[in-house]
Amino acid sequence: MSGIPEALEAARRFGIKIIPGVEISTMFSQGWDSASDEPVHILAYYSSCGPAKYDQLEKFLSGIRDGRFLRAENMISKLNKLKLPLKWEQVAKIAGEGVAPGRLHVARAMVEAGHVENLRQAFSRYLYDGGPAYAT
Repeated sequence: MSGIPEALEAARRFGIKIIPGVEISTMFSQGWDSASDEPVHILAYYSSCGPAKYDQLEKFLSGIRDGRFLRAENMISKLNKLKLPLKWEQVAKIAGEGVAPGRLHVARAMVEAGHVENLRQAFSRYLYDGGPAYAT
């Protein structure tokens, strides 16, 4: 949600309409069979420049953001244990200031460090669901 004011200003300058919102990724589970877990992407849109209960939503999203930082740190730790050294600073720089890093940012850092040739290789060898550097 931190980029919404900038997006609205850019939209005004270019004469386009912005519908603010957030995407929350999660897993749907039957409860009894984790092998059947399915990814679900929840999209929340709102017509004004923010939700009516902005503080509550921001608090909820900050918990998710904190979890993404922890997840990225866990992936880096696993890669370091696999003798594929990465530094947090590399991943954070790729993600950008204030952005919660994800697997893609870690994969890009792996390419930059020369550990893999491309993003596909980073995912197929290390970052796939259940892979040696995967973290939840």
